[in-house]
Amino acid sequence: MEQKLANISGVILAAGQASRMGKDKLSLPFRGMPMLQHVINAARRSCLKDVTVVLPRDSKLEQTLDLTGCSIVTSMHRELGQAESLQAGLRNVMDHADGCMVLLGDQPLITSDTLDRLAWAFSQHPDCWVAPVQEDMRGNPITIPSTWFHKVFELEGDTGARPLLAERGLALRLVRINEVGPFIDVDTEHQYQHLLERYEARTA
Repeated sequence: MEQKLANISGVILAAGQASRMGKDKLSLPFRGMPMLQHVINAARRSCLKDVTVVLPRDSKLEQTLDLTGCSIVTSMHRELGQAESLQAGLRNVMDHADGCMVLLGDQPLITSDTLDRLAWAFSQHPDCWVAPVQEDMRGNPITIPSTWFHKVFELEGDTGARPLLAERGLALRLVRINEVGPFIDVDTEHQYQHLLERYEARTA
């Protein structure tokens, strides 16, 4: 019997304050487009049922992006941290999704192939959280089962869904990914320069 793909929504978190970078890092250029655009493109090309992008209020970032086919959600209180942005995105998908794949806007090397592999892993066990792993290093995106959505709304601060991974009774499925995309994010100027030096010239 052929495996059926679960109804998985993608939520891209792009409303952070980038305090460690000191500027709007998601609009920084990489391979000819804003860093965030690569994440959006990968999500749209993947098997995700729909894609929601969480942007800050009064953001100029939206003007630089191709958001065709995406839902746009505004994080009204980005100062409260990543948990508030995640909750804003989850509200947009929770009524129809079996799971929510939470993507970070500062991971421009993520690919649709990786997202598809994670989505199929979730579909096999839709009661499990799913995360990518490489050499014992856990990465992003993380996929949250719908049975845990209510717990996301109890979160506070700039931690995203990470605290829930320590909850009793949580089942986590780790999927080995050979690509670098899930394990490289850009929080500092040094990391951005490293991204450019090592990956800018490589084929996208």
